[in-house]
Amino acid sequence: MSSKEELYKVLLENSPYGTLFFAYGICIDSNPKAQEILGCDKRTLQGISLEETGLTEPLAVAAIKQEITSSLAEGLGDTTWQLVDGDKRETIALNVQRLGENRSELLVTLTPVRLSGSADTTVEPEHPAAGSSQQLGESASPHSGSETIDSFSAEIGGDAKLVERPVTEKATKPAGPGNVIDKLGGYGGARRYDADLDKDIYFDQLTGLPSRQLLIETIRQHQEETAGGKVCAALMLIDLDHFKDINDSWGHDVGDQVLFKVARAIEPMIDDTAMVARMSGDEFMLFFPYAGDDPEQGAANAMATATSIKEAVAQPIFYDGNEFILTASVGIALLSDHETSAERALQYADTAMYEAKRKGRNGIAFFNQSIADKAQRQIGLNARLRKAVDNQEFALYIQPQVDVENGRLMGGEALLRWVNADRVTNMPSEFIPLLESSGLIIDVGHWVIRTACEYIRNFIDEGIWEDHMRLGINISPRQFNDPQLIDVIEHSLRSYEINPAYLNFEVTENLMIEDVESVIKKMAEIKALGAQFSIDDFGIGYSSMIYLKRLPFDWLKIDREFIHNIHHDPESRGVVEAILAVSRQYGLHVTAEGVEDQQSLEILKTVGCDTYQGAHFSMPVSVDRFREYLAA
Repeated sequence: MSSKEELYKVLLENSPYGTLFFAYGICIDSNPKAQEILGCDKRTLQGISLEETGLTEPLAVAAIKQEITSSLAEGLGDTTWQLVDGDKRETIALNVQRLGENRSELLVTLTPVRLSGSADTTVEPEHPAAGSSQQLGESASPHSGSETIDSFSAEIGGDAKLVERPVTEKATKPAGPGNVIDKLGGYGGARRYDADLDKDIYFDQLTGLPSRQLLIETIRQHQEETAGGKVCAALMLIDLDHFKDINDSWGHDVGDQVLFKVARAIEPMIDDTAMVARMSGDEFMLFFPYAGDDPEQGAANAMATATSIKEAVAQPIFYDGNEFILTASVGIALLSDHETSAERALQYADTAMYEAKRKGRNGIAFFNQSIADKAQRQIGLNARLRKAVDNQEFALYIQPQVDVENGRLMGGEALLRWVNADRVTNMPSEFIPLLESSGLIIDVGHWVIRTACEYIRNFIDEGIWEDHMRLGINISPRQFNDPQLIDVIEHSLRSYEINPAYLNFEVTENLMIEDVESVIKKMAEIKALGAQFSIDDFGIGYSSMIYLKRLPFDWLKIDREFIHNIHHDPESRGVVEAILAVSRQYGLHVTAEGVEDQQSLEILKTVGCDTYQGAHFSMPVSVDRFREYLAA
């Protein structure tokens, strides 16, 4: 290496600003300052491509690639870039220059900047970057001359400045129709913006996408400009399912990395006529000013786009050795009525998104008035439920459970009923999911356990309860995770002085998708008291036979769907026989739900089922009626 080349290398390695070299879109070199700014080593930077998205790339690397690509597309040489990576927030002066005879090489310089002054705010690099970047790039060649090094040294001492308008003078609202879209260069040009648009107000710092405010003003402007027309627009809300689990398990820094990469996956799904914005948290919004000529065409196009977006979101994301697989719930509002306000349009999309979640997540739902009416009913129902808890408007009904062979009463299942002020009993399918989602199920669940124990105590005192009997009590996943659950069970058992073996706690299969080890531990603690466990509705959910081996169940309940068809559907009978065979292998007793006729009961006798419940013997009845069954 010549002395000049060695001097160049020393200067570059000790440069106070970051330098990245690209050839044909591939990073071939970087200096220590660039590595420091981007928070990664040389090995990570070397080989990154501007053309491809690497899901394992650090957040700062993915962000700088996007910024470089945008600069090249818009022909900008100098710009400022907000680097946001976890807790790190830094303003970077960025210079991108094409080099070489065929302009296939790039020189990118990064300079941390500081704000100085008050009235006339100036953004000054800590150490000003080279103004003659092309000369510096050419000096990378072994044939560089002394002129290059002299020029390079002079540029370090230059006084280049990037001037921005002070924050106090930035516009906080566009100054008239057409302003927002004009400044963006079309709806989709969100990464480049006029200085008059306040970055803090109109853009999300993490993803660089437009914010809720910019989206609302864009929708308003569109509504004004197309008033009286027949164009159908579409607003699409994308909410990541169970994203809170990532933040809780890996921390918000990892969550930010994942959100950034999701944003990059969504962006290619739209063209420059549309806008993608980050609302808050794990919600993204897409606005399509032209989805179709009419609602029917708009719905078809929106569905196709939403399906593609769901597929993009579902692609595995890798970060720090972990793989994240996400799903999304999508709500779509079609806007053919130009009288609809932007805020109301967002509300419609939000309502549709929650409908998609209600149907099981990872789905797509369109807003319609029936959904809105249903949402209003649920809001009213939720308010009434809160009053019902305070006013003790709940009752326990019991459905008898009967021995398949001899018809002997084996106990029953306690079922919650709500009797409101009008004495109208509401269906459990309506109010129990609301109790669960609102958290009210915890207090109501405590009441159910205490009341069930009280009933058993009364039956014992009346001499009508036998030792072989069990009373089933349903425990939802939220109840099961209640830290006070075991204390409530113990206190109720002591208060009413009953044998814990009389209680049979029923849990559904979706409890198994939680932390299996903690579920096993808590079940073991409750069983140590002397109580039993049933797995409810077996065969229709997330069931895996391995759970029957690992978890300490005593009973298995076959879902009514298989029992309903058992006497005329060979497949249903085959499923029931298979479940019984596995249950016997693991020493489990089996209860069949939904037995409605003698023919089904006879088949259950043939295949060896233990007990049953259903309309053939009795529907759920009041405690007084159940008392009569016990006394018969």
